[in-house]
Amino acid sequence: MRPILVALALAISGVSAHAQAWVPPAGIGVVNVVYQAINNTNHRLADGSLFDGYDSLSRGVLFSLDYAFTDRLSITVGIPYLGSKYTGPEPSFFGLAVDDCFCWQHGWQDFGATARYNVANGPFAVTPSISFGVPSHNYDYFGEAVLGRNLNEIRLAIDVGRRLDAISDRLSVSARYSYAIVEKVLDLPNNRSNIAVDADILATRKLATRVGVAWQRSHGGLTSNEVATEEQFSQYDRILKDNNFHISGGVSYSLPKVDVFASYVYYAAGTDTHVGRAFTAGLSFPFER
Repeated sequence: MRPILVALALAISGVSAHAQAWVPPAGIGVVNVVYQAINNTNHRLADGSLFDGYDSLSRGVLFSLDYAFTDRLSITVGIPYLGSKYTGPEPSFFGLAVDDCFCWQHGWQDFGATARYNVANGPFAVTPSISFGVPSHNYDYFGEAVLGRNLNEIRLAIDVGRRLDAISDRLSVSARYSYAIVEKVLDLPNNRSNIAVDADILATRKLATRVGVAWQRSHGGLTSNEVATEEQFSQYDRILKDNNFHISGGVSYSLPKVDVFASYVYYAAGTDTHVGRAFTAGLSFPFER
């Protein structure tokens, strides 16, 4: 049971929380409180080249609850409270007051809910899932110092995992594919695929580590070179064709009544995306009914 909860904690510690191939048994739940800091230190253009300046910061706390109703079905619900700030140092690219004040903008972002159903839960595990993201209110979406894109979306995903018992009962690998169906803007589709591959090592009964890579590919949208009209500029971040590649590492330690975890993500490559890094730390409180 403990390795499963450790893996859940490390899964939550990514830039966006993702599910896990192995699921806890019926009646087991986890309350998570997660802090995340994101530093956007540069931009990449449509050809992948760097575009200096126009930096921003984001700080947030995610509150989530994961509960297994049966040995196969679990539900996760959560919402983050975020703060974003444009740091420049130059005036904002679009001349927006929300950025040019160089001040923090705070608020609740999007409600999230995920239903996972495990179809195989042994040395080899398979768990499909469906997730929903709904804006908590009609927040600003244009600029760097905003809470998000203010769009509804549905994500269909499948997680697979394999314990490498032939090598060591402390090793496992997992992979995930998800397809997000995103609300259209200006009648432009901008759905996306996300792929993540992780390796987990249970160093001791209480200490676990994870390394991983993740890709994002947008299906639709416009590149920064294609955004031309004033109407398109006003929807810039919502219609941008953001493709990226991230590298991550994490660690989790189990105490008698709580798991403590942390992770670091480096934004390694991409097109029409940010350059930066994200640090995440949090607490997971397991409980049983």
